[in-house]
Order: sequence, then structure tokens, then C-alpha cells
Amino acid sequence: MCASAQPLSLSERSNVSEKRVIAKSVTVVLGLSVCGISGYLLYLFLKKDEDDDYSDTINKASNFKMLRVPIPRDMVIPLLGPGGRTLQQMEEQSNTKIIFQDYQDAFGVHCIVRGTIEACHIAENLILEFVRNQPPVVSEDIFIPLPCIEMLRDKITEICSTSGAKVSADSDRSSPMKRLTIKGTQEQISVAKSLLDKVVEKYQRSQEQIEATLAKREPRLPPKSGDSPKSIGSPKVERISPVPGQPDAQFEVYVSAMVDPSRFWLQIVGPKAAELDVLVEEMTEYYRKQENRDSHVVEKVNKGDLVAAIFQYDGKWYRAEVLSITDENPPQAELYYVDYGDTDLVPVEELYELRTDFLRLHFQAIECFLARIDPVGESWSVDAVDKFEEWTHVAQWKKLSAKINGYCVRERTRAKREGSPMPGVDLFDVNNEQDVDIAQELVSHGYAVFKKDVDLRPSSRTTSVSNVSVASSS
Repeated sequence: MCASAQPLSLSERSNVSEKRVIAKSVTVVLGLSVCGISGYLLYLFLKKDEDDDYSDTINKASNFKMLRVPIPRDMVIPLLGPGGRTLQQMEEQSNTKIIFQDYQDAFGVHCIVRGTIEACHIAENLILEFVRNQPPVVSEDIFIPLPCIEMLRDKITEICSTSGAKVSADSDRSSPMKRLTIKGTQEQISVAKSLLDKVVEKYQRSQEQIEATLAKREPRLPPKSGDSPKSIGSPKVERISPVPGQPDAQFEVYVSAMVDPSRFWLQIVGPKAAELDVLVEEMTEYYRKQENRDSHVVEKVNKGDLVAAIFQYDGKWYRAEVLSITDENPPQAELYYVDYGDTDLVPVEELYELRTDFLRLHFQAIECFLARIDPVGESWSVDAVDKFEEWTHVAQWKKLSAKINGYCVRERTRAKREGSPMPGVDLFDVNNEQDVDIAQELVSHGYAVFKKDVDLRPSSRTTSVSNVSVASSS
């Protein structure tokens, strides 16, 4: 008989079959959940090293065979088990090798078992018994606060891998709560829920710490005057923009200062606001000491300088920028408090150099205008300004909900350089049972009119969680 007609040896047949099966089995990955991909790929990788000497681990007898056992696709991950240990135990008990292969039938996945005839049947019985004894796969929905999604991005793969469950989120971005669907056995779902609860608890603890810090804020009462505070530029100024993919996202704010509904300043409620309170306390403690002030005396104060200055209405020290210097004797500096938006006149001799580390936080005052409305007449009336101040709780540190509703380019008097376009916002007072649309209230009381060609559909608060993207202007 010629050499080409000779049958392949057991080892050769094993290698050929293995290459064909492994090549086809790669496609199974496409059908697995995100949670099982890493474990499955790792499993195949480990098996490759083991399979190289497979011929040494089984009888080289003529009764060697390869058996195909169909299983439901959702049984692949349970059958693998944590770290592939379940399948490894079956292989050891039956003295076989088992891999997966994608297949075009009702099941979709087949277990390819290789070994002696007797060993293959033992493995087949183990696989089928395992599948029969598996608890049914169910799904359950849970709801978590939307900001927790950011914390979950780094944890979701770990949660899926640890629990064996599949976790997916819905695409609704307008609700304050995010729906997660957990699919798996009841035990897997319970493990996944406990892991998710830990993430939510961590988020809630951080929020409670922020709330506790902000609750200590005392009302800041800026002077009322006819002069409009001048907005200034600086290298580090907070700005607000919609979350990517969430143009209607709403967020909590304080109104820290105002001129009228067309010019006011917001602070975003969140970690940065808490950091600001810590910074103010540090500055106040530092500059109250005469020896520290003596080491930070400014030889000459110029327009645009950043300085440390006391605010006469609460006796605390703040970051400020010099807008102008009067010709009076002694001269006074018109200051813009960069974290609040208000202005004041302070004697030049009471200004001090700002310690470098006190610049670590971006300036928090964000200049805005109330979208959708204009004043009745050419300018805002005194009553309109008073009502706006009352309804927005200016500098009283009561939360409002805000939503970005356009931008405008307005000429600004800047001590340093121009900033980003000014955001227009819708504001909602959420401190009572009924949410109040500030713009609608001004119109209803005859202080304002809606702009022409503006969307007048009813608007309401959909969430009061802080979910804005904050960055420094370039």
C-alpha cells in the first residue's frame, strides 16, 4: 500500500481534529455575554498548552473517539464555572478533554469530548446531568441612582465574573434612576445584587459626606447695588456642559450671586463645592494670623491680580481678582470674588498675595442667564430682580435644579482673557413639594415675556442629581 493511503496515527488524528475544533470554537465567543468572554478566552488559552501533549494523557488505543454533546448556549458559562474549574473537574473525573464549538442548530453550542469510548460516555453523562440540575435562568430589574453608573464602569466586568450573572443597563438617560437588568440563576442574581449594593452604598456615603459639608454653609449676603458685577477671565474657571449623549441632563446648583435674571452666577452642588468650603476655611484660618499676612504683603496691586481678601459681610477670606483701583486716598480695589460672582470694594492695603496652593481648585462661579425669557420693557424692573432673588434663594445655599438651554456670546469685561460662551439655563426651585419653573413664574407675574420662536412646551425637573461634566476652560 502506498504511503498516501496509510491511515493517520492516533496522535496525528488528534492534532488534526483539535485544530479544526479550536478554529471553529472561536466563533462561540461572539455568542457569549461580556462577563464570560475573558474567562472563556483564558480557558481556551490554558487548554492549548495542555492539549499539546494530550496524546500522552490518554490510551493510544483504537477505541479513541471524539463525541459531540449539544448544550444550550446559556449553559456555557455555568459549565465552565469560576476560572474554568467546573469543566476541569469533569475532565479529571472522566479522563477526557472538553472544548466548545459553535454549531448551527437549535442549541448553538456543542461540547466536543475527546477520549476513549468509555471516557467520552462518562463525560457526556456528567455534562447532561450538570445541565439538567442547573436552576432555571431568570432575570430581575433593579434601579440605582444615575451617577452610580460612572462608578460601575470599572466594576461591571468584575461583578459579572464574580457572580456569573449578566448585567445590562437600559438606554434611558432622562430618569434620575438607572434600570439594570440582571440575568442568571437566582443565586447568581443574589450575588450580583449584593455587589451592586456595595457600589451604591459607597456612592451614598460620599454623597452624605458632601451634604454634611455643604450643610455647614452660612448665608452669604452680598451688597445690593446698581452696579453690575463684571465677569472676569482666568486660566482656571469651571464651566458646565451637557453630559455626552445627555443634552437634557439636569443638575443641582446654588445661585451664589446675581444682578438680574439675565446675569447671575451658579455653583454646582457636588464634590467641588465641598472642596471650596474646605479651601475657604483653610484660607480664613491662615490669613487671620498677622504673621502670615505679613509674609504675603503685596508691594503693588495691579488690575488683574489674584489676591486673598476678606469679605466684610462674613469675615472670611476668599480668592478674588482685581477689576480696578480707585483714585481715592487711600485707594480701594474693586474685587471680583471668583468663586461666588459678587463684587466689593476693599482697601488696597488689606489685600494679600494668594498662596500658591490656594489655587489648586478651579474658580467656581459660573456666569449664566435665564433662558427662554426677556424682561418686560428694555430692562428688568426692581420688583422682577427682587422676586428672582427671592425665588432662587441667592447665597442662601438652597438647591435648585438647572438644565442647559442654549448659549450666547456676550461682550464681557475681562481682567485676563475671554472665556467660553455664556450658558443659558432653566431653573427650578425644588425646595417644596411642587417644583417651580422660575422663568414661568416671572412670566406669570408679569415681570417677563417668553422670547419669540422659543420652545414653550411644559418643562419640569426630571432629576436633581449632580450629573454635569465639569472642566476647566482652555
